[in-house]
Amino acid sequence: MSILRFIHHLTFTFWFGTILYFTFIQAPLLFKNLPRETFGLVQSKLFPTYYLIGYLCGGLLVVLFPILYPMKHWGSQDGWKFTALLLMLVLALAQGLWIGPKVAQLRVERQAAEQVKDSTKVAALSQEFGKAHGISSLLNLLLILCGGTYLFLISKAPKASQILQGLF
Repeated sequence: MSILRFIHHLTFTFWFGTILYFTFIQAPLLFKNLPRETFGLVQSKLFPTYYLIGYLCGGLLVVLFPILYPMKHWGSQDGWKFTALLLMLVLALAQGLWIGPKVAQLRVERQAAEQVKDSTKVAALSQEFGKAHGISSLLNLLLILCGGTYLFLISKAPKASQILQGLF
């Protein structure tokens, strides 16, 4: 079980670290230093891998958690931990399968309208892009909140009874 626990913790650390890096370092840095079209193109190349990491890590975490912590032994925090992981997976799937492709499509359509100088269409697509991007940002914020909740809960000191249960 200790190898599964190690894989579980490593998987969460990798995924949550990726989310934080992508959100607070990589994206703002590229946005600040690249022209908008180049930034969008780079992000469109990075997002599929970002989403795939979420699918794989989230799926693995949701599968491993009940193996490591069978429901019949759940303490008061285990339900919250599992819920946080499950929500992270659902949010990652929503980002990658629903809103991410929508944002990408709108970005391409807006760039095409800009090239033919259709200002009415550019304005409409910009507004639609802004809404979709806002939804994507909200999902990402919720993903970070769920990950932070899980990290907080697994960081709490175990009770003496949990330590003894692990020994026997």
